[in-house]
Amino acid sequence: MPAETKADTPALAIARFDKALHDRSAFSCGFGPIDNFLKSSLSDQIKAGMVTAWIATAGDDPAVLGFYTLGAMAVRAHLGPKKWQYAGVPDIPVIYLRAVAVREDKQGVGLGTALVIDALKRCLEIADRMGAAAIALDVLHDDHFDRRWKFYAELGFQPLSDPKNPYRVFIPMADVRASLG
Repeated sequence: MPAETKADTPALAIARFDKALHDRSAFSCGFGPIDNFLKSSLSDQIKAGMVTAWIATAGDDPAVLGFYTLGAMAVRAHLGPKKWQYAGVPDIPVIYLRAVAVREDKQGVGLGTALVIDALKRCLEIADRMGAAAIALDVLHDDHFDRRWKFYAELGFQPLSDPKNPYRVFIPMADVRASLG
């Protein structure tokens, strides 16, 4: 049997979540709470207006390979960079990248990076329409924490310095715009 070539690999598609089109049943990223969120809570949170979700699939296969969600959040100005503190407002609007997950058998091949880059591009569009100073996310703290922390740091995320959540990181929208804009 010949080895699979790049030409044989279906194109990656990242599209807004559609319950009728995206098969979540076999998804497992190796972290139970995220798997359960995708399968059990996502639809309700979308209906409630709490998040939007973007799903990665390959070709015509409806199986979810990975996903991310976006929502709104405010961060206390004193936790961020000095320019936030000089803004004269107590809270700074940010876009919250609530979840980024890749199916276990697809981890380590660049899908996570592709999802985050797609999310950053969408966040730029959102910020241009409504204003947001940064993108924030919480790095999951489990056995793979160090790998995740390094992954986000390499993409430009930095600690927010939130004593109540030491695993929250952010990337200024200006940095995203300079990199991708």
